[in-house]
Amino acid sequence: MIRTVTRPLVACLLLLAPTAPALAGLKPVRHPFILWTGEQIAELRRGVKEDPQVKAAYERMLADDDSRAKAVQELVRFVVTGDEKLAEAQKKQLLRVIKSPIPRGGAQWLTVLRYDLLYDRLSEAERKAFEEMARVYIRNAVFENAVLNPKIFNDSARYSRYDAKKYTRSNWLPNIIWPRKVSANLFAAVLRDEDLIRRTWAHYGSWKWYFDEYLGDLGFYSEEFSKMGSTPGAMLVYCLAVERLGLDELGFGYRGTSGATMRGHIEGLLHLGYPRLDLCSDRPQQPMVTMGDLRQMGSSQAYNLPSPAFEHALVVGYLPPDADGKRFGGNLRWRAHGAWGGEVRGNNPQWDGYGGFTPKMQLPLWFELGASRWPEAGFGWFLAQMREPGEAAYVPSLLFGLGPVRPGEVKPPPAPSAVWPQRGFAMLRADESPGYWEGPAPAVCMRLGSNYAHHVNDAFALLGYYALNRPIYLNRQIWPGYASGWSRSVQSHCGATVDYAEPKFTDETAVRQAFTKPVKFVAATSGQVYPGTRLTRALMLTRDYLLDVTDLAGDDEHDYAWIVHALGRLRADEPPIAGNPAPAWQAAELPKKLTPLKLVRGLSAKAQPWRATIDQVCVLDDPAAAKLPAGWYERKVGVRIHMLGQPDTAVFAARTPEPLVQKREGKQQVTVEVPSEVGGVTLIATRRARRTTFAAVHEPFERARPRLTRVHALGESSGGLYVAVEGEGFEDRLAISLDGDGECGFAGGGESLRFRDFCYLRRAGETVDVTARELIALKLKVGPARPRLIVNGKPADVRFEGGCLIYGKEQP
Repeated sequence: MIRTVTRPLVACLLLLAPTAPALAGLKPVRHPFILWTGEQIAELRRGVKEDPQVKAAYERMLADDDSRAKAVQELVRFVVTGDEKLAEAQKKQLLRVIKSPIPRGGAQWLTVLRYDLLYDRLSEAERKAFEEMARVYIRNAVFENAVLNPKIFNDSARYSRYDAKKYTRSNWLPNIIWPRKVSANLFAAVLRDEDLIRRTWAHYGSWKWYFDEYLGDLGFYSEEFSKMGSTPGAMLVYCLAVERLGLDELGFGYRGTSGATMRGHIEGLLHLGYPRLDLCSDRPQQPMVTMGDLRQMGSSQAYNLPSPAFEHALVVGYLPPDADGKRFGGNLRWRAHGAWGGEVRGNNPQWDGYGGFTPKMQLPLWFELGASRWPEAGFGWFLAQMREPGEAAYVPSLLFGLGPVRPGEVKPPPAPSAVWPQRGFAMLRADESPGYWEGPAPAVCMRLGSNYAHHVNDAFALLGYYALNRPIYLNRQIWPGYASGWSRSVQSHCGATVDYAEPKFTDETAVRQAFTKPVKFVAATSGQVYPGTRLTRALMLTRDYLLDVTDLAGDDEHDYAWIVHALGRLRADEPPIAGNPAPAWQAAELPKKLTPLKLVRGLSAKAQPWRATIDQVCVLDDPAAAKLPAGWYERKVGVRIHMLGQPDTAVFAARTPEPLVQKREGKQQVTVEVPSEVGGVTLIATRRARRTTFAAVHEPFERARPRLTRVHALGESSGGLYVAVEGEGFEDRLAISLDGDGECGFAGGGESLRFRDFCYLRRAGETVDVTARELIALKLKVGPARPRLIVNGKPADVRFEGGCLIYGKEQP
């Protein structure tokens, strides 16, 4: 039903006045209709009285002692009990918002639900007042973007730091601004005015623009991911509202011009997930890609697990009980993010917060709706991992009609590798089956060059490398708040720098990719990350190791530095292995333009290959003070880095900076380091050249025992790389064309190869298995053996001459 606008506000609301009666598509729904209909509320009340599972869900919601959940708990208690005193309390909150001065707060989803649920308890005058307020809010938040108008917004200058008259993916802060836009769309929906709903939805900077232009690829949030917690809950409520109104094409059913959907917005998080971390408890952690200027647990999590080994996570696991029986961990369901995050403006120029911030749904609740609506997506499996210690099933909220989620009744989704160019990263997973989520197979994520809000200088860096259910490389942040200094620099990332400068952001990146069962390959090239230098970073991921190639071709000589950060301690003494002498670390100083680090040691590798081994041991003087359980260290996980030699190479190993905290000493606030039990080794390789290629093989291991026996170059040209990797029971050859996907060839050591783009060869037993974009010709030493050749999954004809296997119409 369309309500008329009262006469005093006609002039200022003319822009929002409906231009036509409700269109045919709008269903004649009655209040309440958004989260629950009247019939569903009656069924819910019966369930709480008669169904143990519904009662358990209700009690679970009320038992949450997080203060951020209080406002939702009060609303749910009113819905379940129908108590008139609770109804009056909710009405008081609603009228408080209606009567509050302009501009009102930025997170109004509870205000909308209160109006929907209290509709029959409101007088006609109160309903009209709400509609007038809602229409003013929509005009200010969407049609006029009045926050940029100091006559309307009481701190336009400060607010405008986070907003923009012309939006891009990186020049505004959706965690602060977008809640107002979503609230405006929710207000239009609860008014049941189809014309207003459609115009609000379609206006620049509103819902349609957000899905067409802001969300990347299938729906990735384009700010640092830990900031995402401010908005998806309210967005899901809006989608439910317009679906009930018969306008699903504006909500769940809308697909943006780049393919973004509401489902993709939530499901995108699964594409960021790494395999589980074993916390030596019955509740492991499911980590996810960490990027941006809050690389600890992030602003959507109120606490950090007590170690730099843990960053962002889909499922925040639990450590074993401590000596007092306390368990540390668990996902939050609610979070009350600050800036413009309440329902009523307060006196503080930047924060709403007058009487408290609006609680916002966090990842478990998004996944609840996902599991109830798209069970095939696998959200339920992650919910089952979130159950609390001692629980046999995940106990859901009452918001989305989901029943208990039991581990044996839900399956994890597949885990495909992918490149997401708009959001700017590539995820490689050695195991792409549903078994990925619990298995030990490695995964690595690489940043491309696109910009994002709350960014740090991470272009073309690795965003984590996980293997054996353990983080191997992480980009460390040392400051407890927003990243600054070293934490913001590329030097805190597993990346590369040219002349010690910071990388630029760019969308001008060419990407090659091939995700096959034996090997996952990606290569990204750009001349804009470091202007004047063409940068290519190529990865080939197998179940045993990662080949990581960084090629830098400059317009002149440059100082190049390659950086990686590993958890653990450098192994000081180790014997030589085939073709690679024992590293002789000595005290050294870093180049002056690198940020000073502590405990620096160096190798003068010159043109020789070199290696370094890092063991994940407890580095505390007193291991009994460790917060991680003994089982974490008893597995003796680590990584060995093998780098091929090139001229003028110097190698440095230093202690990765420790986390910093502020504490008071007397009358002064001082910053101090907090020793981290997991330690950290920062490895840096430097060269001066016009063009150079850092080619490293990263070999994770456990039981303190690396398995690779030799890594060496077989041939090299200015446009490619040909590497041999030998291990226990296998011999591999890996080749990459660094100048594009055209034909490339190598010869050396009695072997030769011609291929296009990339080539991966494994000889194990009586089989030589080759995966390549195109294998043109091959000559491989095999001795007296006569192995069969498989090329891209199919048997291939070969001949044998002089102890070599030869493939191709002509000898390469």
